[in-house]
Amino acid sequence: MKLKRIKFIFAVTLTVGLLVACSQSENASQESTENVQSELAGSEAAEESGTSIMKEDGTSDETKAEVLTKEGTAGTETENASMAELITPVRIYGAITDVWADQNTIVVDNQSEASSSGEIELIIDTENTLVLDASTGYPVSLGDVQTGSFEAYLGETMTLSLPPQITPYVVIVNIPEDYGTPQYAIAEKVEEDEAGGASITATDGRSYVILADTQIVPYRTKNIVSIDDIQVGSACLIWLNKDGTASKVQIFE
Repeated sequence: MKLKRIKFIFAVTLTVGLLVACSQSENASQESTENVQSELAGSEAAEESGTSIMKEDGTSDETKAEVLTKEGTAGTETENASMAELITPVRIYGAITDVWADQNTIVVDNQSEASSSGEIELIIDTENTLVLDASTGYPVSLGDVQTGSFEAYLGETMTLSLPPQITPYVVIVNIPEDYGTPQYAIAEKVEEDEAGGASITATDGRSYVILADTQIVPYRTKNIVSIDDIQVGSACLIWLNKDGTASKVQIFE
């Protein structure tokens, strides 16, 4: 009788032990599954948000190559944006026929093929338009602008009125007869040479050669400037020798 009781107790104990072990194994399996699903969900969320998963060892799912690619792309976009900011003014020339100083207007007869030919009213923005003397490069008040030859550098926006109106970037006035008018240029490319000079390619495609002994001056300041101060994006007024090289360059801030 005692032997049967002992066998019964042993069988019950064994059965309970097996049930407990199975329960623990099932719970562990369920926790493992939930952890995997959580990691997968986090990975998918990271992919959608564009972020990377940081692992316990400090490494990231994002590879170094991907980081370098992103940095390189950002640098290219910044460079392109910077180049896109460079303007290409439209150069016109001809004769000044009238000056309305009280209306900040210079009336010209455009004789170039660029922009609208014939009469144009140049509306002078007193804060931004440069009206410059051809000989000195100094600013000229509208009351001192003389009729006669001029050159102007325009933007792209012109009214459809008759005559058309436009606000120029630069107007070069009081040009003496038989005098080489200085040229306004925005540097798109600057290449130094071994002799200490440089060549400039402007945004309008024209090129200028600056020698090591070319006079370099600032605009309306006493700062000391040199050929090294001519960089991509620099706006300059350039006087030319008979051989086409620059005799003087005025750099605008």
